[in-house]
Amino acid sequence: MYKAIFFDVDDTLLNFKSSSKSALTKAFETQELLLTDAIFETFCEVDQALWAKQKQRLISVQEVIDTRFGQFFERLNIHHSAKEMNDSYMQNLYKEYSLEPQALEVVQYLNPKYPLYVASNGYLAMQQSRLKLAGLIQSFADLYVSDDIGFEKPDNRFFEEAMHRSKLKSEEILFVGDSLEADITGAATSNIATCWYNPGNKQNKLPVQPDYTIQHLSQLTEIV
Repeated sequence: MYKAIFFDVDDTLLNFKSSSKSALTKAFETQELLLTDAIFETFCEVDQALWAKQKQRLISVQEVIDTRFGQFFERLNIHHSAKEMNDSYMQNLYKEYSLEPQALEVVQYLNPKYPLYVASNGYLAMQQSRLKLAGLIQSFADLYVSDDIGFEKPDNRFFEEAMHRSKLKSEEILFVGDSLEADITGAATSNIATCWYNPGNKQNKLPVQPDYTIQHLSQLTEIV
C-alpha cells in the first residue's frame, strides 16, 4: 500500500531521555557537579516545556537549545556558565544513543521491503552520529533533519521538502512518530498517512486522528 516509510528519531527510534541523562551526567562532571535524579527531572521539565512551545510554533528548535540551560540553572540557582554547560551537553549528545525496544529489529526487517527515511527536528550531523552508533543509519535511504531542510516539524514545508527530496507523493508515505503535535499533525497536514508510536498509552487530546496507533514498534510489521 505504501512505497516508503518515514521515521522520527527521538522517542521513536532512539530513547531521548536515556541519551540526555547520560550526556548531562558527563557535562555536569566537567563542571565538578553531581547530577541527581531530582536535578535531572527538573532539567526534563524545563526542556519539555520548551519543546512544547516549539511544537506550537511559538519558538524555534535553536531557541530551545539556546535558552534551556539558562532557565534550568535559574530554577536551581546554579552559578555556572549556561553556555559552557550547553556546549558540553551537546557535544556529549552526539555520542549518546539508546534504542527504543525492537527498533533495530523492525528497521532491519522493513529495510529490504521499503525505502526508509528519517524525518527529525534537530541537527543533521548529530542525528547521523547517533544513528550510526546505534547501527541504524545504513538502513535509511536519506535523512531529513530540520537544520538541513530549512523548516521544522510540524511546519508542512518540512514535509513538502522531504517529499521533494525523496521524489515521493504524500499518498505513497507512512509517517511513524511519537509526537502528536510535531509528527502526526504535521504529516497529516500534508496528507501523509500517520502511525502514532504511543508506548505509554497516552490519551489523544488533539483533534488529529492518526491512521494507526501502536504501542510496540513490532506492530508496524502488521500494518505494512
